[in-house]
Amino acid sequence: MEKWNQSYGFLLGKVLQQMETKFAEGLVPYAINARQYGVLLFINGNPYSSQKDISENLQIDRTTMVSHIDHLEALGFVERTRNPNDRRSYSLLVTSKGNEVLDSRWDFLINTELDVLAPLSDQEKQLLKDFLVKIWSSLYNWRVS
Repeated sequence: MEKWNQSYGFLLGKVLQQMETKFAEGLVPYAINARQYGVLLFINGNPYSSQKDISENLQIDRTTMVSHIDHLEALGFVERTRNPNDRRSYSLLVTSKGNEVLDSRWDFLINTELDVLAPLSDQEKQLLKDFLVKIWSSLYNWRVS
């Protein structure tokens, strides 16, 4: 019996690898990767978040988060502003240029995911998403709206 197909982690990882590889191709013109796109999405949905908040919510270590934000700021996709409640901290906002990237790549992201999940029926895709949301929300006490 093959063991590779008995591991949830291996199988989920390989599906994710395909999605990220295909999505990365569409991000090349913007000089960002899939994780940085995810950071932009988070900031867009949670304006004025701190790097610490983003790091904790997306489970990205702080050092890596600093380099992601530095890169996104250098490209003009996010801006840092001093947090009026804590002068040691910055709040982050997506710029209009960053919003253009989010908007222009959203359909590409969805189509990439659908291409990778093409062997599944619409009902199976929804079940998969429901299961993943259930697992994610229970692990991180995350609320889905």
